[in-house]
Amino acid sequence: MKTLVNSRLVLFAMLAFFSCSKENIQRPVTNETPADNLYNKPAGGFFIGQSYGGGIIFYIDNSGQHGLITATADQGTGISWRNGSNVVTDATGTAVGDGKSNTNKIVNAQGKTGTYAAYLCYKYKNDGFKDWYLPSKDELDLLYDQRNVVGGFGATDYWSSSESSKGKAWEQEFGGGFQFKYNKSLFFCIGFVFFR
Repeated sequence: MKTLVNSRLVLFAMLAFFSCSKENIQRPVTNETPADNLYNKPAGGFFIGQSYGGGIIFYIDNSGQHGLITATADQGTGISWRNGSNVVTDATGTAVGDGKSNTNKIVNAQGKTGTYAAYLCYKYKNDGFKDWYLPSKDELDLLYDQRNVVGGFGATDYWSSSESSKGKAWEQEFGGGFQFKYNKSLFFCIGFVFFR
């Protein structure tokens, strides 16, 4: 069983979803290195590792017109998933695209005060963008896949917005890639997602 330290460094893996024009075409997402990005940029298009929309692109869907963005900087330390006590939020979506809905459900159930993971994402603003949110389980896994391209992540645990029960939510270890259901009161890092 893992030994948890309440003072872990919290990195906000802020994620955002963006829209591109039809002229922008993206090759399939791979576990490429930053050097691959420098030499294989699609003409006039977006690419994994590109600064955009207040963060860094780490995922582009098959349409080439939408993707996910993560924040560029650490945002705090030891953040709990819950806001004081365990409540059922019905934020059970795990798929890509569920993070925003999950975040809204969590904030509606737990309130617009405090320093819990979903609310910090909900109220975050960067470069004029304010529609950030805590990623779903699957969105967080996509970020893990591109962690070396994006950079800045510790080998620690990150919260998702996906609730698994009244007292537990999904998190991901960025040291090994495993996803687990953990007690919402534990202190982990958090990530944001934002769709455009």
